[in-house]
Amino acid sequence: MCQRTSKDARVFALVGGGAASLAAAETLRQEGFGGRIVMLTKEAHLPYDRVKLSKTPDATVESLQLRSADFFDKYGIEVLREATVNKLRSSSHEILYTTADGAEATLKYDAALVATGGSPRKLFCPGANLAGVMTLRTPEDAAEISRHAKKGQRMVVVGGSFIGMEIASALKKKGCEVSVVAMETVPFERVLGKKVGASFARVLQKEGVEWYGSAQVRLFRGSSRVNGVELEDGEVLPADGVVIGAGVLPNTRFIEGVSLDKNGAICVGPLLSAEAVPNLYAAGDVCAYPSLRTGSRVRIEHWDVATQQGRVAAKNMLGQYVPFTTTPFFWSGLFGKNLRFVGHAPDVLDRVIVEGDVSGMEFISYYTEDDEIRAVATVNKDPVAVACAELMRRGKMPRASELLIGTVNAEVILERLR
Repeated sequence: MCQRTSKDARVFALVGGGAASLAAAETLRQEGFGGRIVMLTKEAHLPYDRVKLSKTPDATVESLQLRSADFFDKYGIEVLREATVNKLRSSSHEILYTTADGAEATLKYDAALVATGGSPRKLFCPGANLAGVMTLRTPEDAAEISRHAKKGQRMVVVGGSFIGMEIASALKKKGCEVSVVAMETVPFERVLGKKVGASFARVLQKEGVEWYGSAQVRLFRGSSRVNGVELEDGEVLPADGVVIGAGVLPNTRFIEGVSLDKNGAICVGPLLSAEAVPNLYAAGDVCAYPSLRTGSRVRIEHWDVATQQGRVAAKNMLGQYVPFTTTPFFWSGLFGKNLRFVGHAPDVLDRVIVEGDVSGMEFISYYTEDDEIRAVATVNKDPVAVACAELMRRGKMPRASELLIGTVNAEVILERLR
């Protein structure tokens, strides 16, 4: 990695202090960029492993930190902490922000990456502002949840996908009585389908977690602090605390002159550059990029994708012309079960070929369309997920028909990489 040099007058701005921005900063220095790198983050911390917040809410900020302060000093990467970006003017290449001490400032840039992540979705219903109704995004949020999560406390989690389920798992591990409220009939229905979701519904039952599927919150009960969650059907769940884990909305309101999709994400091309906006790039939760398979734009809210996009964006900021072609990969640990998912197949979740022991929670689910395997989910079969990710990258995945007639299985897939 190179260091800052006064001979290079260029300024590259990284808006956001998460995985994508850190990956971009490191890549810029690895690729020989000696100009000024300025990372602006509204948080008080250096970049940290946000993924672990929902898995281990008791973790300290120090244990989550991805790089030390010495690293940023050594490579001349400026991190402006507690900086609020008020406006990014793409036409004039300016970022207007408020510093930690309240001063107004402007940063002129030659190229910029927007990687500001998302804000947790909130429920707009009576009682949503009561004390004890929480969301999770920062270490401070995790610490608040941890303070509520004492043994025997009744905790209600709203949301049945990854964040919600990981929070439920962590709360149960701390000895809480846990209930999960979700619009889906089974956990992970929208991302993994009903077959895989049903297997996790059985895990919840075994672990003593109450599942309220096909349900919505009508209101939160309590005077100053929440003490109950009333559902649309009138049922009331006692609650000493509530955690809402229902996804995020892209943080992009401060940007001028860019095209946004219906969710507020920045529309980018294969190089992760904003449409018709020179020298502006996006990565992570704020990035709606073209699928390599279909060409339609997708947005993936996962750590590995954000990191890879940060690296690719950095190379393109340097003019290297590197399209983003990474196959999405994400993982989760729930109630002692290792879940891995590779690919992207939201429209074929009902077309599944299952191999292995579903009741014993050791299986592989292949999501198919026509004769193509679009995605793979594994439970306690991590090597198979890794192998499938590599075969997808190479374009060497087997056909769905081979699975159906039995000429290919997980062992054959693993053997193809040996």
